[in-house]
Amino acid sequence: MADASGGSDCSKSARCRPESGDLAFENMPQRELSRPRQVISWLESWGGILPSECAMTLIGSAALLWHVHRIGKDTSLPENSMDVDPVTSDEDLAVLCYDAVIGSEFEKEHGWHVNLMPAIVLEHLPREWEQRSSVAVYGNLTVTVPAVADLFVPKLKRGEPRDLKQFEFAKQLGLIETGESG
Repeated sequence: MADASGGSDCSKSARCRPESGDLAFENMPQRELSRPRQVISWLESWGGILPSECAMTLIGSAALLWHVHRIGKDTSLPENSMDVDPVTSDEDLAVLCYDAVIGSEFEKEHGWHVNLMPAIVLEHLPREWEQRSSVAVYGNLTVTVPAVADLFVPKLKRGEPRDLKQFEFAKQLGLIETGESG
């Protein structure tokens, strides 16, 4: 949505959605993932509806938000995210992921989508990351989350401004030590 000057009147916390029928924005991903509780609610929900035991590794911004929740905070990311990035080889879970892509009903309801990642992305994490990871169970869903420092190794190599902001955010919350990056 634009204000009279042509700029956006959408703040970080405001829900800004395109008007129905606005073709320029019909397929644009939304960016409303910002709080740890959103990630936990999603994991609990999917763990409750999966028909069999499934496992995922959670990476990216959602994994960082998971760690923020782990330390008992509900602090927002410095910049909203558009998606969660799970890795799984379980078919039942993959079906849910494919039903929650950009433009899906899931995205319309939640304001963010699921971007199922190939297992090869885990090769960009440091050696032995699995030994430093955390594991949590939500119903039929077992979630492995790499340590915060390990999550930032590929992010810092990429060097995108949002990744650098998230790194500072993690340091401010005490999730990562100064000088630590995997």
